[in-house]
Amino acid sequence: TFSPDGRWLITSSMDCSIKTWDLPSGCLIDCFLVDSAAVSLTMSPTGDFLASTHVDDLGIYLWSNRSLYSLVSLRPLPADYVPSMVARPSTCPVEDVDVAGDEERCDEMIEYVSPEQLELQLVTLSSLPESRWKNLLSLDVIKKKNKPREPPKVPKSAPFFIPTVPGLIPHYVTPREENDTQSKVVNLGVLGQKSDFHIHLEGALRSNEYTAPLNLLKSLGPSNIEIELRGLAPEGGGSVEVMLSFLRMIEMMLKKKYNFELAQAYLALFLKLHLKILSSEPNLLEEVSRLSMQLEETWIHLRTLFNQSLCVLTYMKSALL
Repeated sequence: TFSPDGRWLITSSMDCSIKTWDLPSGCLIDCFLVDSAAVSLTMSPTGDFLASTHVDDLGIYLWSNRSLYSLVSLRPLPADYVPSMVARPSTCPVEDVDVAGDEERCDEMIEYVSPEQLELQLVTLSSLPESRWKNLLSLDVIKKKNKPREPPKVPKSAPFFIPTVPGLIPHYVTPREENDTQSKVVNLGVLGQKSDFHIHLEGALRSNEYTAPLNLLKSLGPSNIEIELRGLAPEGGGSVEVMLSFLRMIEMMLKKKYNFELAQAYLALFLKLHLKILSSEPNLLEEVSRLSMQLEETWIHLRTLFNQSLCVLTYMKSALL
């Protein structure tokens, strides 16, 4: 039989051999032996399989064309070439196959985990939804729109326990005394407890490792992010050192080029909240100037990549159209 492109001639003989001849060169390029002589050969129209029938056998055997799946040398076989015996394809299970060993090897396969960043030269974005970072600069507008027109009115009701004045002879508190004793001014010193983000930033300032505060900030919603950034200022319970640590965390994100959009959103909100403090503190102002240079370098790199891609697309469009 001939191959579909007419280049090969496949022959069989009673010595149980199947040979493949290269017609342009007239050379033998493949030969193997089977346990029973083939009496008929046919190549599939696409050249994927060779069908064969054998002596005293009703089955049709399909041989896969190995040259379609791997690199096969088509050089002429030497004159002293000794063909090897090849078993005919079979659908019956083979007893010698170690199925249990294969299952154990499959169980030992480790699932591939994509790295956080494929290449240091690439700018990597976070996988967070846009609702976590895109509206950080518009939170005041959103809160103003969501504010109810009239505050809810609470119906007046008698307390379950009537307040009393402590002493040897207890007596009930009059409304005038209640107003005098309870002040509506909240003391910030009572609420001056440090948050986890604040504590992580203080530790990162000494260890220069900002993964923990960044992961904590990524797990928060927009409102909680604003509260955490407001609390970095000295009047909110923070300090200049903590604000400096936050700016260094943004600098680390820009240098490593990952979570790129989060760095832009967090820095924009931080500048909006603490612009007056940044302009009055020399250390913070120096760090912001360094961040500005780092941002400019990153955007120049991105602009170069964008222009290169646009040039390639424009050339392909003009070449095709």
